Amino acid sequence: MRVKSIVRGTGMLFFLFCQLCLVPLDCSAIQTFAGYVSKTIDGDSIEIRHGRQTDQVRLFGIDTPEWKQPYSKVAKQFTNKTVYAKTVTVTEKDRDKYGRLVAVITTKDGMCLNEELVRRGLAWVHIYYCKEKMCDTWKMLEQRARNNRWGLWQEKSPTPPWVWKRKHYRKK
Repeated sequence: MRVKSIVRGTGMLFFLFCQLCLVPLDCSAIQTFAGYVSKTIDGDSIEIRHGRQTDQVRLFGIDTPEWKQPYSKVAKQFTNKTVYAKTVTVTEKDRDKYGRLVAVITTKDGMCLNEELVRRGLAWVHIYYCKEKMCDTWKMLEQRARNNRWGLWQEKSPTPPWVWKRKHYRKK
């Protein structure tokens, strides 16, 4: 009798295990892959080659100054120096309305490009899109850069790119 209940219990565990393992995978799950940075578009956009595919990647959760804003060239130069012609880890978060990957980029030595741009005062944490736990850390780093007047925070009153775009690209 005791052997029968152990076998029955083991059978139930096996059944549950099979059910868990046979659940279809969620294809929208976060993907992480290695890619080669083939182009720096601006401070928060790069082009990545992986396999036979090339994707434009928008850095998740941050926004660097637009082309005609102060510090846009500095942000692009930093991104270029940090990742151009190097292999990085891409952690996909989403796709934006332009079809670009939205991702966190990590260098071989473990530096998060998104975070480092904020730390150096070359990017804002995006108030509309950065809602994950890591964003809390990035907001503290942004505040530290502001307090120390690093990068774009040397300006008297820097305008966030999302505000600048509304003013400059509004239909007239």
